[in-house]
Amino acid sequence: MGHLTRFFLPVSVLFTCVLILQRPLPVVHSRSVPKTMTMTTQNDHLDVDFSEAVRMASLKYSSTNWQSDSENYAKFSPVNLVFPGTHDSGSYYLTSKFQPDSGGRGVPEWLQSISKIIKTVGIPIDELVARWAKTQKQTIFEQLRTGARYLDLRCGWQPDTKTWKIHHSLVGVDVVTVLEDIKSFVNAFKTEVVIVEMSHFYGDPDEDAVEQLASEVLGALGELVVPYYPLEEENFWTRPLEESVKKNQRVLIAFENFNAYNTTEKHSPFLWPWVLENGYADTDDVAKMKEYNYDVVRTFNNQTEKDELRLTKLSWILTAKAKTVENSIWPLIKNHHPKTIVDLTLKYADRFVFEEFVDLVSKDLNCRFPQVFSLDAWFADSSFRSRSSSKSNNSKSNNGRTNRDDDEVGEKEGENIKGALWKLAKEVSARQNSPAFAKEKCKANAFADDGPKRLYSQQ
Repeated sequence: MGHLTRFFLPVSVLFTCVLILQRPLPVVHSRSVPKTMTMTTQNDHLDVDFSEAVRMASLKYSSTNWQSDSENYAKFSPVNLVFPGTHDSGSYYLTSKFQPDSGGRGVPEWLQSISKIIKTVGIPIDELVARWAKTQKQTIFEQLRTGARYLDLRCGWQPDTKTWKIHHSLVGVDVVTVLEDIKSFVNAFKTEVVIVEMSHFYGDPDEDAVEQLASEVLGALGELVVPYYPLEEENFWTRPLEESVKKNQRVLIAFENFNAYNTTEKHSPFLWPWVLENGYADTDDVAKMKEYNYDVVRTFNNQTEKDELRLTKLSWILTAKAKTVENSIWPLIKNHHPKTIVDLTLKYADRFVFEEFVDLVSKDLNCRFPQVFSLDAWFADSSFRSRSSSKSNNSKSNNGRTNRDDDEVGEKEGENIKGALWKLAKEVSARQNSPAFAKEKCKANAFADDGPKRLYSQQ
């Protein structure tokens, strides 16, 4: 019996191996992009396969350490890099309490114009506002863990409790909670650099209240902050990002210099003045949003050296208007209108549409991309949805599922899409820091008339 066992065991193992080898290999689908970018100058002709090169390099990295890629990112200076991030980053959780403010700032513009309809339908006001104010579905730590490196924190003073909380129309989590998330991530992943913008200090805070916020920020992140020395020849903007990592200066705090309090000067050099060029299209029409951001790119590429002391942010966001919100609440039998800001983003301006815009700017026009971009619904869209289905307005996909069903599956299979936007940011950063890219001039002005038309045609 012992002889039979010794004979049959190896044979059974061999048979199993043969069966495994006979199985077909899985098909791997990649993002459909042009493989080779051709740049022609008077003196030379150079083919640079950035998409493939950066894709292969990215296999060594993940969404938690992607900035450590020296060849394609870390060796460049931040002024020439792209930091991907989230819009209204802290609004993943909101209570039913409206942010207090004597000027009524933060109350949605659409609320008053459709107040009668809201009463007729019978939906609680705070519930409806929350639907159009919750721009993210992940905590701050999760946003960072899945590749975001810019955070947009709206900080609201609460006069009743003497505390600072995140807000977006409604009050959210404590600012201290968000700061701890940032600290935990940066301490866990020691190659990553994060830009944190703190603004919208609603709630009528006095000087002591703003000082309290500054103390909370520096108390949590003081050992990690990037100092503000804009006039030095070697500063954060101009030196390689990896140099800041070596010094463990890895969190840049852009702090709204509130009124006449001069908080940033009092805490110099640890808090940066509001150094981001901010703007947004203020529309829920994706064509108008694209046109607005096309102008942002053109202005950015025409800026002077003095302007480069500030970062430019491109906000890829849609802002709900009264008609859009009204359409979302009528109890129709077949109401396919977006019900939330995340739904609106996924239907008209998801990451596939954004990638096409980035390709136009970086590849077709050979223009530099702004140093920061922010989006709603950071990675709530699903990677298995093809570009063609993302551009389709049909409510049914090819396999018979609704877009809403696809979104739900995408969230369950989140591993498939984590990091998509950080890979895009790294690819663009590598391209615009290449010698071939520098030899060509940005064609944004030449495309002044044709550019927006091409953007519209992508819908």
